[in-house]
Amino acid sequence: MLVASLPGDPGVGAGLASHLGLEVLPVFSRRFPDGEIYLRFPHVVEGGEVLLVQSMYPAQSDRLVEVLLALEALGRYGNRVHLLVTYLAYARQDREFLSGEAASLRSIVRAVTACGLETLVTVDAHNPRAVREAMAGGRYLNLVPGEVFAEAISRKYGGRGISVVAPDRGAADRARELAKHLGGDYVVVSKVRDRVTGRVEHDLSALDSARDLAVVVDDIVSTGGTVASIASYLTSRGVEVVVAASHALLVGDAYERLVESGVREVYALQTVPPARTGVTYLNPVPYIARELRREGIVK
Repeated sequence: MLVASLPGDPGVGAGLASHLGLEVLPVFSRRFPDGEIYLRFPHVVEGGEVLLVQSMYPAQSDRLVEVLLALEALGRYGNRVHLLVTYLAYARQDREFLSGEAASLRSIVRAVTACGLETLVTVDAHNPRAVREAMAGGRYLNLVPGEVFAEAISRKYGGRGISVVAPDRGAADRARELAKHLGGDYVVVSKVRDRVTGRVEHDLSALDSARDLAVVVDDIVSTGGTVASIASYLTSRGVEVVVAASHALLVGDAYERLVESGVREVYALQTVPPARTGVTYLNPVPYIARELRREGIVK
């Protein structure tokens, strides 16, 4: 098997190649003067097996086009391709909330799988069930690296009473998994979003049972508003707060908002390029490599 890293890959592909002892397949990409993307594999491989690695952030649309071009080029030479997407863009619009709007996740997944894939692998997709449904068949694997966060948090905060907090019901499984690894309990915050205005209201009363240290866990932290609201509530009650986010997009002043709300530390995976200093980025490569081997994707 060969490993090919597309331009959005934040280094996971090279890490996997080194960790698994695989050869790297070079990729050349540039942009035409009119803005279109050009992509080429300088060394043509025919009838091989390739692990294609990409993160779809930032410049989500460009990263998607790079995936489509790579799949076309590799597929034309009869290669079997496994696609590892460390951050899947457009995933939060996983269904129609308002009449007539696009369910962007379905469009993205169907476009990618239509190009021909052996396996689609995601790292903590927002809604893996919706991804599987959009594929309408085909092999799919979603990796939820709770143990990566647990190892780092235990190393620094071990021995303390820990409660893991899910900011909404969609994060409940992540919270349950992380709590299991940390040996703590977990609570789920109820959230109601106005589908027209986007305004979110939370019922934070469940947080009153939080222990000495609260770990707020979610797949994506973008503007940080929800997490900051939860952190403010907890810190006002004397609870120390850290954040574990698989994908720390941290748009605009999101990091500052988290710090001002009382968040002591933000842990994130290296699934997108680092957003800023101050975040503790964790290497997911050993975990991903182990899971790829366990699933038989890499022999």
